[in-house]
Amino acid sequence: MTPNICLTSYAPQDYNIFIGLDVDKNSFSFTVKDHTTMQRSKKIPSQPEALYNYIQNNYPNQKVICAYEAGPTGLHLHDYLTDKQLPCLVVPPISIPHAPNERVKNNRIDSIKIAEELRCGKLKFIRVPPEAYRELRHLVGIREQYAQSRRAAKQRIKALLLCAYLYPSLKDIEQNWSNHYIKQLQQIDCSFAVRQRLDMLLMDLDYARKQTLLILRQLKTFCEQHPGINQYMKYLDSIPGIGFITAVTVLARIGDPQYLKNPRELAAFIGLVPREHSTGDHVFRGSITHLGCRTLRSLLVEAAWVAIRHNVQLKEFYCRIRNKHHPLVGSNKAIVAVARKLTQIIYRVLKEQRMYMAH
Repeated sequence: MTPNICLTSYAPQDYNIFIGLDVDKNSFSFTVKDHTTMQRSKKIPSQPEALYNYIQNNYPNQKVICAYEAGPTGLHLHDYLTDKQLPCLVVPPISIPHAPNERVKNNRIDSIKIAEELRCGKLKFIRVPPEAYRELRHLVGIREQYAQSRRAAKQRIKALLLCAYLYPSLKDIEQNWSNHYIKQLQQIDCSFAVRQRLDMLLMDLDYARKQTLLILRQLKTFCEQHPGINQYMKYLDSIPGIGFITAVTVLARIGDPQYLKNPRELAAFIGLVPREHSTGDHVFRGSITHLGCRTLRSLLVEAAWVAIRHNVQLKEFYCRIRNKHHPLVGSNKAIVAVARKLTQIIYRVLKEQRMYMAH
């Protein structure tokens, strides 16, 4: 069920009661604060109904807002409270301040910190995606898992071939891992133990391949069954260099595009903005931050290589950036700049809900 409340910002003066929670599998530890000195800490079983009943019984006519850290317990508490029209924020753990000399940590202390930050209006929270985008993220995660399994199986096979000195027996190259190459691996002459290990690794590779194809079919079916996601997929597919896998990964990671605020936010989320350490008149910008989803960042860089072969403007932009730097690093810096440019294009086509048109 889609939550009824989806906050993109909040003002502390709009609320009377602030509840910070530390959520684990067995219990909710929470602290209640108001705008004065009131502070109460309590621990109850991990049942959203119990928390909601506590709030209704003790603060029936108050405006209450809750917050808790994102973690392995998921979003069920957020969904339950928002369905009850009770605002609830989900906070990234990295945004909770910690003193350098802090040596004591427990659930109660964590809940006090969250409640205090919530009351001060300093709390940074995530935008919880609708249910359809969460399901899409699960499916994309499965695809990435089996893609990683394929890469791991190939690496182990190559390591075994090198260790057992079997490369001279192969007549085909392994870059594309064609059916002919795999057949050679199945027939290569080697010792009994090496044969058993190689066969098992080939079975792992075959299983990962089949599962990858299966999840891709399921992803396409899922997108077709959700008109909103399917329409966004068409917008992304119109961008040069972006195919189905990149498009579906973008939507799975950013959630509903209507909550995007600006192009820089998208680039920062993917980790394609430069580090900066500037003071006064001295400006220093370093390499990209590498924050966010590494898989999505890699897919956009791959998309950038394709885009410069099909789009004149992006090709000119790539060449201009490359020529400004040393030949040893120029290509890499330029292609990352093109990937950053793609995030701006992605933002425009999603926010304006239109196909991409090259100028």
